[in-house]
Amino acid sequence: MLNDIVIVLALWLAALSVPAHALAAGDDRQGMPPNILVLHSYNPGLSWTDDIHRGLAETLAQSNQTCTITTEYLDAKRFPDPDLMAMQAEVIAAHLRTMTFDLVVVSDDAAFSFVLKRREELFRGIPIVFCGVNNFQNEMLHGETDVTGVSEIISAQETLETALTLHPDTKDIVIIGGAKSSTDRSNRSKFLRLMPAYASRARFHFWQDIPTPALVEKVAALGPGTILFLNNAIPGLDGRMLDFGPSAALIRANARCPLYGLWDFFLGHGIVGGKLINGTEQGRLAAGMALRILAGTPPAEIPVVKGSANRFLFDYRELARFQISERLLPPDSTVLNRPQSLFEANRRLFTIFGIVVTALLVVIAFLAVIGQIRRQTLRELQRARRKAEEANEAKSLFLAHMSHEIRTPLTGIMGLAELALNNPSSPAVRDYLALIRQSGQNLLHIINDILDFSKVEAGKLVLNPANFQVRKMLDATIALFTPRAREKGIELSLRLDAEMPEMLCGDELRLRQIFFNLIGNAIKFTEQGEVELCLSAATPTGDGQGVVLHFEIRDTGCGIPADKLPTIFDRFTQADHFPTRTHQGTGLGLAIVKQLVEILGGAIEVQSVEGAGSTFFVGIPLEYALHADAEPETETALRNTSGSLSVLVAEDNSINQIFLKRTLEKLGHNPTCAANGQQALDLLHEQSFDCVIMDIQMPLMDGTEATRRIRQDLGLTLPVIALTAHALQGDREKFLAQGFTEYLAKPVAMKDLEQALCAVGEGKVGMG
Repeated sequence: MLNDIVIVLALWLAALSVPAHALAAGDDRQGMPPNILVLHSYNPGLSWTDDIHRGLAETLAQSNQTCTITTEYLDAKRFPDPDLMAMQAEVIAAHLRTMTFDLVVVSDDAAFSFVLKRREELFRGIPIVFCGVNNFQNEMLHGETDVTGVSEIISAQETLETALTLHPDTKDIVIIGGAKSSTDRSNRSKFLRLMPAYASRARFHFWQDIPTPALVEKVAALGPGTILFLNNAIPGLDGRMLDFGPSAALIRANARCPLYGLWDFFLGHGIVGGKLINGTEQGRLAAGMALRILAGTPPAEIPVVKGSANRFLFDYRELARFQISERLLPPDSTVLNRPQSLFEANRRLFTIFGIVVTALLVVIAFLAVIGQIRRQTLRELQRARRKAEEANEAKSLFLAHMSHEIRTPLTGIMGLAELALNNPSSPAVRDYLALIRQSGQNLLHIINDILDFSKVEAGKLVLNPANFQVRKMLDATIALFTPRAREKGIELSLRLDAEMPEMLCGDELRLRQIFFNLIGNAIKFTEQGEVELCLSAATPTGDGQGVVLHFEIRDTGCGIPADKLPTIFDRFTQADHFPTRTHQGTGLGLAIVKQLVEILGGAIEVQSVEGAGSTFFVGIPLEYALHADAEPETETALRNTSGSLSVLVAEDNSINQIFLKRTLEKLGHNPTCAANGQQALDLLHEQSFDCVIMDIQMPLMDGTEATRRIRQDLGLTLPVIALTAHALQGDREKFLAQGFTEYLAKPVAMKDLEQALCAVGEGKVGMG
């Protein structure tokens, strides 16, 4: 129904535009170059149509005749449905009614039928030249005298005879095509007429309009003794119409037997060859006829050309595939895609040699220019070398800093541990142990800085937004640094100059990390005076879904030299240099802060005066909380609520064994130690335990393999707690997926261990 409406509208619009416009156009063409209409049956981009058009355009361009070319396409290959064809033809007819032409060139049957059907309406008295028309007969003209052209007559018999000669063991001939297009019907009739003459030599099979997936299966099932003929383009596996080359390639890729065709656009895509029709030659012959008509020769005096554009062409690669000797080919055959001969390769080498000699002469002639270029290149290389040396120096400086920063807490840990061991009854032992713990925490902070920076650089940092209280987070951060500020005798304060919602949504952990680094730096570089964290403003975001909090972190410390400000957020950069620097650090803190702020969608800037202090300005957008999260449970004092548990500890490090054994005993549990996964399995065979604390990296058998055997071989469902130094993003999920019940990262705190065991005792963790 919709097609009928469109056609009616097109006819109505066309009728309104015919008479006066056409007459005016005819008057205006006096003294102008001849206007040629080129009407193709198929779409642009189809190799056959493009070849014909190329032959037409090249021949007309090479002539002395100046002319104007108007090109239209019926698109009958992609849209063969009669209703769609009729609608497309009517749209083109409506367009052509507004124009006048001196000559019409058509390609293939659909366009030829179009101009003959509308001869009186659109092309009365205009000469017509056709090409690509299947099996042209004079009866098609119905008495018209000003029509001539080039008939597309396939060389079916010559190609079939040649194929049987090259493959004498052939028993079956399969012709692949359809029944919808005039080309398919014409080709089928050709082979039907040949069948009686070849009945004693081979059986003929016509595969028409078979869906492509089924066609591919049938082709793949064919064995030796069969020859395939491809008559037309076929749809692809997705149902869309392919061009001719890809159609042949699809058949060839699934066939073990030889494939032949009747057009040269198949050549190079999988056919052996044959006596092939050439579209470019058809276009050239049609253009030559058009030029003769424009020069004054009546079309009736130019005979229709039949078959002269066909010639034997073969693909060397397919001949080699089926071991066919070129001596068996018909005379005057052309073999394409042949490997280059030794002479041809050497001829190219001689050409290249001549070019090289010429280039050398040019180089000698412009030696002075080359010398200047060489000097410029040397200067650029020197600059690049200096930059590389500076980068290497920065890397070396970073390694030196890291060596110093790691060795410093290690020295404290080892030295204070030795003091504690040598003075077991001294009152200072507790102080020594507290300092050991502080040194270990410093070392862990350095390692975490490096890991965080690596994750940010690799783009693997994952944000975890949740509702939280910003004021509570800020108070906790200030409280964390208050003891250190008090030790240095400086004032640490929080000031809120702007109102903000009580609850917002964002990644609280990353916000804490930002303020931890900035306030920690401020205290580290301030010897007297004050450090202040201030919320200076809170402005709504552009989409109205949140608020941008503007913070200022101000200190009265040593400040930053002006020449260091542009690089203060670069990695491995510090304002003072090793070994004379007075402040420790990896040089990664501010780099991590800047990248975290940008990942959160914010911005950070700094103002500083050397000797007077620094102020960091941070703006971070947060979304409004849509609903209130449940209040977190308050932390309770450490106590044993799980009852006495029998705990198997699998840990290969003897010091860690002692720590875990003593801690578990202190918590009221009964620990048993194993040095590796195999010992743990042996103990589980001998006695029962309430849970297992399993290290991951151990000799003989690691914790992952031991846990797998506990679950699969022993069939035990007791809780297994992973205790490992693997503490990267996603490690917890990985170990839980491997059968572990709970996960603890080293270094483990007594509080975390107790909470995990309490959960086991109270049945709050899965039991497998």
